[in-house]
Amino acid sequence: MPRNGLGMPIVSGASNAPVTVIDDVLWEDFGGSGGEIAVNYQETRTNVVLYSQDATDAEAWTKGNTAIESTLYEAPDNSTTANAIKSNSTGEKVYNINQNLSVTAGKTYTLSAHVKKENLGFVQLRFSDDDGLPRAQFNLTTGAITNASNTIRTQVDSMDDGWFRCSITFVATTSSGSAMVMAQSAAGDATPNIAVSGIVLIYVWGFQLEESIEATSYIVTTTEARTRTTTLNDTSDVWDFDSANLMPEADPDSEGVWEIPANLVLNGDYEELGSELVTNGTFATETDWTFANVGFSVGAIAFDDANDNVFQSLADTVGETYELTITKTGTGVFRLRTGFAGSDATKVNIPESGVLYFTATSNTNRVQIYGDASDASLTLNSVSVKQVDPNDRWQLQYTGTGDWSITDKLNFENVNGGSAQLNVFEIGATYEITVDYVFTSGTRLILPYDGSNFPTGGVITTTGSVNNYTYYYTPSSTSLLIYSDGNGNGSVDNITIREYAIQPQDV
Repeated sequence: MPRNGLGMPIVSGASNAPVTVIDDVLWEDFGGSGGEIAVNYQETRTNVVLYSQDATDAEAWTKGNTAIESTLYEAPDNSTTANAIKSNSTGEKVYNINQNLSVTAGKTYTLSAHVKKENLGFVQLRFSDDDGLPRAQFNLTTGAITNASNTIRTQVDSMDDGWFRCSITFVATTSSGSAMVMAQSAAGDATPNIAVSGIVLIYVWGFQLEESIEATSYIVTTTEARTRTTTLNDTSDVWDFDSANLMPEADPDSEGVWEIPANLVLNGDYEELGSELVTNGTFATETDWTFANVGFSVGAIAFDDANDNVFQSLADTVGETYELTITKTGTGVFRLRTGFAGSDATKVNIPESGVLYFTATSNTNRVQIYGDASDASLTLNSVSVKQVDPNDRWQLQYTGTGDWSITDKLNFENVNGGSAQLNVFEIGATYEITVDYVFTSGTRLILPYDGSNFPTGGVITTTGSVNNYTYYYTPSSTSLLIYSDGNGNGSVDNITIREYAIQPQDV
């Protein structure tokens, strides 16, 4: 919207401040010696989906071969309001939830939903109007969009903790339709073969259908559609005659704001964890665990011998790394054993911090906690096991040799090679990169490296520990590769990559 200057029919200081409409925006003269002028504009949006974050409601939502449990999970806004879609049937079937909604033929709508993978890694959004049938399929690991049909726009926004906001924009062809979220095992597979009933397929939250050319900020609904009105205004006592663009924001506190670009690295702090694998991890009841020579009381399992132990089978994945976290009372060492036999039977001391990382192997399907004979007062209070980097943001040992691992950071040992994250950069743009690193040995650590070019300022050659190491980089490749070229040892953490460009608004 252009900022208008000369020729505006506004008289400063009038007792009844005149107004005029220019470019569909109401401009008003507040009067006064400074001649302050303001934009006064309202934006109205409506979410017509009912119970937009409560898919358990039987009147609003219809389930197809699925069940929505009452247990709630952490949502993208950090509240515990997300639902899990479970299978309640087996075989090759359509697993979905849907809601019938009214629209106006010929108008443009956007359907959006927040979705996170569990046992199925794809989702299809569709609006079944028996005519156009707009739809698209979304990869809940990479965010890729495929098989879009009868849409004028598709979009996916990556969020924290593995969540994606997926949306399709379409022109309605009839007066009603069914907004549907369909769980899929692969792109193009609308009828996945589910072998087990009662497993979580995907997590869902925050549904929205609105008359708009794109998904706008989410509006929570319950029993009826909800409309939100936002007043947009910008007040200035310095009038601009240069025809610069004015972008009003909602009730600004100052004359302008600076846009802070988003971090382009996914899981750059290596804090993403998967769902809880342990059942009854706080020992609320004497179930789900096998107890060997230990005393049970709620929340406190008493150990007094090195052979005392508790164990539980886990649904882990071979080759993936897991974070084990325990809490305890008393002094002494707990030990972890995974698996049943062979090398997997080795007991590993759990650090005093209570956190230990282990990798699942071909025999690893049990977590078993042993006590310590040196202290009869040692009690185990809780056990948690979660997969690290559950969305596979990082490709480990991308090239070369050595050991790469992810715990609460990216670790490398005797490495000549790299760990990659694809499609981070736009070739030709400039980026600001910051990273924390510990570098104990080796020739150098290079961040990033496209296989042939070393970035200026991005080569770390000194042994030591540095936080917020910053440099600027113009890439010749779209991928980020953290690379060590000479048996390096150390770790990196808190990688932030932002496009190096200042975007002034309202100034």
